[in-house]
Amino acid sequence: MANSQATRVRFAQTFVDAADAGGQKRARYWDTGVPGLVLNVTDKGAKTYAVIYRDLEGRQREPRVGDARIVTLKQARTAALDLLAGAQLHGRDPIAERRAQKAAAEARHERTLEKLSGPYFVDADLRKAPSRMKLEKISYRKHIRPRFGDTPVTELAAPPIADALAEVADAVGFSAANTMLEVIRQMLGFGVKRGWVEANVAFGLKPYPKNSRERVASTAELRKIWMALENTIAEGRADATSAARAAQLAILTLQRRGEVAGVHWSEIDWEARLWTIPGPRTKNKKGPHAVPLSDAAIEVLRAAFASRKEDFAFLNREGDELEAKVLTRFFARLTDGIGVKSFTVHDLRRTGATMLTSEHLGVMGEVISRILNHTPPGPAITRVYNRNTYLPQKRTALDLWATEVKRIVEAAAREPVKAA
Repeated sequence: MANSQATRVRFAQTFVDAADAGGQKRARYWDTGVPGLVLNVTDKGAKTYAVIYRDLEGRQREPRVGDARIVTLKQARTAALDLLAGAQLHGRDPIAERRAQKAAAEARHERTLEKLSGPYFVDADLRKAPSRMKLEKISYRKHIRPRFGDTPVTELAAPPIADALAEVADAVGFSAANTMLEVIRQMLGFGVKRGWVEANVAFGLKPYPKNSRERVASTAELRKIWMALENTIAEGRADATSAARAAQLAILTLQRRGEVAGVHWSEIDWEARLWTIPGPRTKNKKGPHAVPLSDAAIEVLRAAFASRKEDFAFLNREGDELEAKVLTRFFARLTDGIGVKSFTVHDLRRTGATMLTSEHLGVMGEVISRILNHTPPGPAITRVYNRNTYLPQKRTALDLWATEVKRIVEAAAREPVKAA
């Protein structure tokens, strides 16, 4: 140590308390009671215990024990003996260990939820539908980042997350809170896989109860909707016509709004009367989904493509692919205008499924599940071995459904409306 003097003395607490630098900038005192224990004293009055020894490679090491104004002599001697024993018996290097601990602590504080969000969303973008990713990013930006963005992932805990969920549920609603919980769970699950955190603390938190929609159109309402779509098409405004035809295809095929809005020429096999939705465009991403096309559905698509033999079936006013949200807004205005209240594009799926499984039409629920592209019921192992696409059964059901829609639409106004 530069500018210091070294004196050997058997330490006593009174000596330590009274020790000074003796006119030097720094002074060092060696304890004869515990070999290697030293007391460093500066001219500013700072007093620090340290231990000097050589490691197994012969390098001199000097780990700090503690501030002598806080650590007692007895505590310093005990700590020094532990350090020396660890070094001689097990080759431990306290300095290297402390550096590693410091680096780990710095890394933990660098690994915040905000830092994790970058790679998480890059990974999720490859696996999830754009509509889902948009929802997740909005939830993260509005509800998660302001509360937990700067928090190291290792310091996240279930209680504050639960409190934040309750706050969002109260201010915005259960749906927003559940989306927030799902995003946090998936982010922390991703963090576990990346080695950023050992456990997913959000895993045990329960979502709020969902208020499942039960809205099903009556036959009278379905007739009004179809006729309103026909009237919109007859008016001839290009963007409204495109959205109206998309809604008609949604009725006839019972597919999701995003899948319908994005129909491309390449997805249609006209000869086989089959629409194959690529896996990345489906909600579950589990492979292509085959949708048999009835004569009525073929007619809608031919009208949509007109003379084109490429591109998307349904275009917006700029000539680009019709967005699902545009279809949603169009349908909301249309149904509100004809007095069919609180009915969405997605409710068409439930309406069709309900009518098809009624006593009147009698289609099996398993076939409906395949048409809707829901995950088949039953054990996972059964789904692995049951590769039946149910294409003939789906075709029969959708042809039957197209016939039923036509019957409903063409029913005279004076004809009593039949319950589904």
